[in-house]
Amino acid sequence: MNSFVLGLTGSIAMGKTTVSNMFKDLGVPVWCADTAVQDLYRINAEGTRKIQKLLPSAVDKNGVNREILKSLIHKDNGLLEKIEKLIHPLLISSKNIFIDENQLKPLVVFDIPLLFEKNQEKSFDATLLVTASEETQRERALLRGKLSKEDFKLIKKNQLNEEHKIRRANFIFNTDKPIEQTKLEVKTLHRKILNKEIERK
Repeated sequence: MNSFVLGLTGSIAMGKTTVSNMFKDLGVPVWCADTAVQDLYRINAEGTRKIQKLLPSAVDKNGVNREILKSLIHKDNGLLEKIEKLIHPLLISSKNIFIDENQLKPLVVFDIPLLFEKNQEKSFDATLLVTASEETQRERALLRGKLSKEDFKLIKKNQLNEEHKIRRANFIFNTDKPIEQTKLEVKTLHRKILNKEIERK
C-alpha cells in the first residue's frame, strides 16, 4: 500500500486511546486491536465460535463474557497463549480488510497494545509509543474502577518493561504532560508524515 503505516502502542492507562482518538479527529483511519477483538467476541461472531469450543463456560447469550474469560485466565495463565492462537488469524484478516479499504489514504494508524511484545514493528513504517511514569499509570488504571490490583498485575506481567519499549520505538509521546501538549505533538507528527518529512524505515 502507498499509505504511511504507523504502529501505535502503549501499555494500559498510558494514554494510547487518547492519542488514537486525536489521530481520528484529524481524519486518519485507525485500526484498533481492542475494538477488533470486541467485534470478534460478539454473539455468533467467528471468534465467539472458536472460544466456545475451547471454553464453553466463557460464552453467554451476548457472546464471549470477558469477565469470565479473564477469571479463567487468572486461574490458568497458559490459556492466554491458546486463545491468542485462535484469535490471531482472525485479527490478521481484519487488518487486511482495513488496509484494502484505506490504501489510498496518506496515513493509516494501527493501534496495537502488544506491538513490541509480539515483535510486530517490522510491519510498520514507524512506531509511536505512548508512555507515562509508573505512578501515573497505576493511578489512572485503578481510578477507572474497572480493574482490580490483581488484573493490573496480570496485564503488566504480559507486557515488556517500559525502558525496553522506549529503546525500540521511533517516536515517544509522554502523557505526563498536559493534554494540549500531547495534542500538539500528534498534529506535528501528522503534518510531518503528510509532508513526507519522515522517511519510512
